[in-house]
Amino acid sequence: MNYPLFVESDHTTKYKAFRRHYPRELYTKILEFYFNTTNLNLDDSDKKIPCALDVGCGSGQATVDLSHYCHRVIGIDGSENQLKNAPLKENIEYQCQIAENLTFLPSNSIDLVTVAIALHWFDIQTFFEQVDRILKPNGGVLSIWCHETSLDSLKADEILKNLSIYDLRSCWNDKTQIVIENYESIIDKFPYQQTKIKHLIEHEEEMSIDQFVNMIETWSLCQTYRKRYGEEKLKQLLETFTYNLAKCYAESSNDISSNNNNNAISDKKMIVKWTVHLHLMKKQ
Repeated sequence: MNYPLFVESDHTTKYKAFRRHYPRELYTKILEFYFNTTNLNLDDSDKKIPCALDVGCGSGQATVDLSHYCHRVIGIDGSENQLKNAPLKENIEYQCQIAENLTFLPSNSIDLVTVAIALHWFDIQTFFEQVDRILKPNGGVLSIWCHETSLDSLKADEILKNLSIYDLRSCWNDKTQIVIENYESIIDKFPYQQTKIKHLIEHEEEMSIDQFVNMIETWSLCQTYRKRYGEEKLKQLLETFTYNLAKCYAESSNDISSNNNNNAISDKKMIVKWTVHLHLMKKQ
C-alpha cells in the first residue's frame, strides 16, 4: 500500500468526524451470502459470523458496523493516526498492518474479509493471495465495496461532478481511476469468480451543505490538492464549491447575498444519495 494519504493527525480527525457509515442493507446482503439464506432480518437474527477482518479500516466506520453482526472483528490499517480515532469495543481488535502482509494471521482462520472503499490503494494481486491464505475454505467470504455519490438537485450534482472531474483532475492517479470506474476495470482480477455476485444498494441521507463539504474534504483528492497547492488554495476551492452549492438550494438570491457570516449557506439542507457497488465472493 504505497499511498499514505490518510496518516496526518488533522486529516484523520476529520475523517472520523465526517465520513459516513454504510447502510444496513449492505450488511444484510453480506450475512445472507455468508449463511446461504434470503430475507434475513438483522434485528431478529441471532446469526453472527465468527471472525471478520476489515482491511483498510480507517477510523473504524465499517469495523464498528460489523461488530454488531460478528462475534469478533479485527480492523487493520496502515495509519496509526487513523486507528487512534477508531472507537473501541469489546469484540473489536485494531492492528496497524498493511493489506499486502497478513502473515500475523494463521492460515484458514478468517470467516469474512471486508474492504470498504480501499481496494484501489492495494497491490491487488498480493492482497488477494493473502486473502486466499487466511480465508477459511468451504464458505469464507470476501466482501468488497465502493460507492458513487450524487445529489438531489441536477444542478448541484453537476457542480459536484465538476469538482471531481475538472477542479481536482490534476490530483488524479491510476488508483483514482479505478475507484471512479467502480472497480469495473479490475473485476476480472477478483478471486473465486465462480461464486462472485454483485449488488447495487441505494441509500440517501439529509445533510447540511457544511456537513457535506466537510465530508468532501476527507477525499484523497482533496488531501493531494492540499499537499500540492497549499492549505489556502484548498480552502478557496471548497469555499467556491460551497457557495455554488448554496445557490442551487437557496430560495432566493437574497438568501446568499445578504449573509455576512455564511451561517445560512452552511445550514442549507440537501439530500445526498449513494449507490453502493457491493461485490461478494466465497472461497470453496
